[in-house]
Amino acid sequence: MFRSLILSLALIFGTVSATSVANAADSSKVAIAPLMQVAAKSELNKAKEKFLDSKFGKDKAKLEKEVKAFQKKAQEFQKQAAALSESARKQKGQELEKEARELEKRRAEFTKKAAPVEQKVNQQILEILGDACANYAKANGYDIILDASVVLYATSAANVEEGLISEVNKLWKSKGSKFKI
Repeated sequence: MFRSLILSLALIFGTVSATSVANAADSSKVAIAPLMQVAAKSELNKAKEKFLDSKFGKDKAKLEKEVKAFQKKAQEFQKQAAALSESARKQKGQELEKEARELEKRRAEFTKKAAPVEQKVNQQILEILGDACANYAKANGYDIILDASVVLYATSAANVEEGLISEVNKLWKSKGSKFKI
């Protein structure tokens, strides 16, 4: 008898809860937007590239130049390897390995220096995206804005990408169009 009562109550509450959730979902206004594309198409992306280039552009260009020079040396070695003696091939191979390790060390140092700054910039971008979503949702009567990458199906009417791009640009300008690092 006691089990029957508990089972009956569970079914009633389960039905009420499921119905309440379904009704809440029916009354909610939901929008989607590809947030990575919103960021990429907004002024934030250009500002990020410009900012990082101003901070690390020279070092990055120098490192890329060194990598290309090393790749050219490695290709030349591969072409000449068959014509070299065993000892010359071994010596040249060791020299290239040493140079590769040094190049990798410089690349790691560059990454160690640049990564925290890029992480701070990305954090600011995420904050602006979040604020833009909140502002846009409030202004347009949306209860939820979901990232399109996690939505399996939605009509095109639910996509608010263009409106969010405008809102992101507006917020970016209101924050002085500068990253605070």
